[in-house]
Amino acid sequence: MKHIFLLLSFLYEINLQAQPGFNRSYDLGAKAAGFFSIEHTHDTIVVYGVAKEFGMPAFGMLFARMDTFGNIIDHQVYNDSLEDDFTRVNQKSFIKLSNGGGYAGVGQIFYRDDGYLALFDMAGNVTRYMEYEDQVSLADFFRQVLELENGFLILGEKQNPITYNAEIFAMKTDFEGNVLWEKKFSTPNRVSVLGDCILLNANEYVIGGSTVRINVPTNLINNTSKIFAIDSLGNLKWEWQTQPSLDEMGAGSIFHTNDNKWVYNSARGWYNATYNEISIQPKMVVRDEQFNLIKQDTFGVADSPVTAFLNVIPLQNGGWMAMGTKPANYATQPFSTEFNALSGWMYKIDSNVNKVWSRIDTAFWSTQTGSANYLYDAIELPSGSIIACGYSRTYEPAPKDWGWLIKVSADGCVDTLSCAVLPTSSPAASTYDALRLFPNPTAAVLNIDDDQEAPWERIEVLNLAGQVLLQKRHTTENRLDLSTLEDGLYIVRLTRAGNTVARKVVKKG
Repeated sequence: MKHIFLLLSFLYEINLQAQPGFNRSYDLGAKAAGFFSIEHTHDTIVVYGVAKEFGMPAFGMLFARMDTFGNIIDHQVYNDSLEDDFTRVNQKSFIKLSNGGGYAGVGQIFYRDDGYLALFDMAGNVTRYMEYEDQVSLADFFRQVLELENGFLILGEKQNPITYNAEIFAMKTDFEGNVLWEKKFSTPNRVSVLGDCILLNANEYVIGGSTVRINVPTNLINNTSKIFAIDSLGNLKWEWQTQPSLDEMGAGSIFHTNDNKWVYNSARGWYNATYNEISIQPKMVVRDEQFNLIKQDTFGVADSPVTAFLNVIPLQNGGWMAMGTKPANYATQPFSTEFNALSGWMYKIDSNVNKVWSRIDTAFWSTQTGSANYLYDAIELPSGSIIACGYSRTYEPAPKDWGWLIKVSADGCVDTLSCAVLPTSSPAASTYDALRLFPNPTAAVLNIDDDQEAPWERIEVLNLAGQVLLQKRHTTENRLDLSTLEDGLYIVRLTRAGNTVARKVVKKG
């Protein structure tokens, strides 16, 4: 019997390796749908999300089963019993139970501002549903659920009725969903947002997130990365956080490596005075056991407030897969000087936090209105292939949300039958060797000369405080007029193909 099981497992893995990739969208016969979390058991994948059925006034909780080719096996939508409310779920809000008997998911009943826990059997039937009302919270956001030895740990944020600030909370229940304890963790005068929680051992749960100042001018916004640990009763064991700044804007998905390093995704930001917004750039951070910085690396370009890694998962052979969203400008209608799509973004990172490959994709492309595409969660199959889930929003003839799955090989290819390893978007170091900015100093016009004909994604002029004073997007024009600036030292930052170079320029006369 043991040999038969091993043979079947081997054949199953060979079958997965032979499968092609795909890029597919789904409405499941509903008016709208979205996928936010994903799990898998053998050759069945399960997505957890939301769907708005025809004739229903609001979104319901979605449980859908598919095979690894992306074909739908079955799905169920559970609408609020009052039929007047909205269900919201997140990445990390769905898990497969360790006993193989089913799944657990959490979310929020939007208008009542209550959180809930739902238990499912393997077929997606709800076996237990618990809604939790907190009389001393204005709004409850249930974002993550973890399985413990004797129950569940549910985490998210709750809004303080006095300060109106969000506070991270942790709540332990038994396997029936009955509350055993709950603790809230606030940061004075700041909003706290959950990033992730990992179970370090039976008596140490490590929670990461961010704190941020709100109700201040945009140029005064700053963040901290905050990581702390609680014991099995919710008591604080230790905490650590960065100084407030835009250099590290929070701790997202957290990992504790075998050599006792902390690895997590974050973001770097800067204030863009031209648009009065915080532009952000994802980053990965590595710290030692005492949180001393070992390494950090940024990804993509900080060209908008929505460029982000929304989740990171570990891979079976080491390393990580990051996923999120990234603005993109496609060379087709509708032409834009900004970007004409928000695209789903995948980035493979090795165990030393080096970039392996990246890709951007859309579920739909509309020549009239573009589209918005987000990737929230992913699973890795035994073959090393990745299936990521998210949703896509189209705008014609009316706005509509679609569930989205994309499957790629371990090398990042959808076409697995003729797959070549994809490089990262980083060019050779010599790319900007021929770049010249002249005359420097200049009284007015600054010329930009290099050996490439490709357009610049962005040309920016910054003062020494990091504020963007002048900006051009998606341009082939190789000159800047600095006549409106005062005399002084400035930074000219140029971006092409996701890579940035900066040069000092003097305005004089």
